[in-house]
Amino acid sequence: MKTTKEMHALITAVYCINKTNGNEDKDIASLCRYIFLHCMNGNPNMLDILCIGKTKGEMLPYLMQILEEETQYKKYMEEKQQ
Repeated sequence: MKTTKEMHALITAVYCINKTNGNEDKDIASLCRYIFLHCMNGNPNMLDILCIGKTKGEMLPYLMQILEEETQYKKYMEEKQQ
């Protein structure tokens, strides 16, 4: 992998978006939880608490800030639109 340092922020965003969409995909949730617990030595329980009662629209500004600070995602999307 070229940018493994970005993985935590990316998995966090996927996990949170999945939790807030109202139709949580159990397979995505299980895969993300596995990655947090077994690959990153992290724990998604705090994310679960932060996502309770939130919509995707409410969470996206925070997630985009994390992605902008810790990944090249914004740059990728800007280049993709050109």
